[in-house]
Amino acid sequence: MCNRWHILGAGAIGTLWAANLAAAGSSVTLLLRDQHRLDQFKQIEGVLRDGELFPVDAELTADSGSIQQLLITTKSTDTQSAFNSIKNRLNPGAHIVVLQNGMGSQQWVTDQSPDTEVAWASTTDGAWIKSPFSVKHAGKGVTHIGSPTTHLKWLNNLQGGFLNVEIDRDIAGSLWRKLAINCAINPLTAVHHCKNGELITTPKLMDEMTALCAEVEAVANALNIPLFEAPLIEQASQVARLTAENYSSMLQDMKHGRTTEIDHITGYLCNLAAELGIKTPINGHYLSKIKKMQNRS
Repeated sequence: MCNRWHILGAGAIGTLWAANLAAAGSSVTLLLRDQHRLDQFKQIEGVLRDGELFPVDAELTADSGSIQQLLITTKSTDTQSAFNSIKNRLNPGAHIVVLQNGMGSQQWVTDQSPDTEVAWASTTDGAWIKSPFSVKHAGKGVTHIGSPTTHLKWLNNLQGGFLNVEIDRDIAGSLWRKLAINCAINPLTAVHHCKNGELITTPKLMDEMTALCAEVEAVANALNIPLFEAPLIEQASQVARLTAENYSSMLQDMKHGRTTEIDHITGYLCNLAAELGIKTPINGHYLSKIKKMQNRS
């Protein structure tokens, strides 16, 4: 069986996973969008994780070689254009893993790839890019990975590196739980320009987070999706406490003038709520606010 993984999306998580797969003995090729990125890569000829160099190849998405195993780690906002750029290179029966924030893009990739095997994944690993193809592994977490419909034996091959990887028979539920936490924390921090911990130490922000959580729970309950044993606000507060000094990815995107993943987080929730006839005015307010802020930047 082919032991080469192609990675689409060479940001922090993509670079971290490139190092992880190389450490596990797999051959790895980064798929880069343009010659400038490829020239940057050639200055290193590999990827750096906490200063350690891992042997990895790179090529342009426009190249013609076939792809048997694909890991997608682009931002959810870039999924469609990135995937379409390499879709014609996929072998029949190819293995695909979609590892992204938010929801919606996983199902889209699955729908686009009826003759492949698609798994979904979610991670709590913390990572940030120090310089092109050099990543800081800032927080060791767990990556949950699985198929929403069947058991894929080849996923076991992803457990051999330095990252904690767990095969998840309820990956859709795990993605929903992460979505719920992201809906509760990310938009608030992005609009109010605050660290995660300030959400639980500022009464007004705590009230807003409580209201957001109630709306998320209403949608999840209508879909019969169990979230946490405790109320969502308790879980969100615990996450905010544990990551008190962190700035959410959505706030960092706002600060750097990048498009956020709000459409695949709060937007996904609000669209589902509208289909179900459930009112989500607080989530809707933050969705509208962030989209307006993005348009001004």
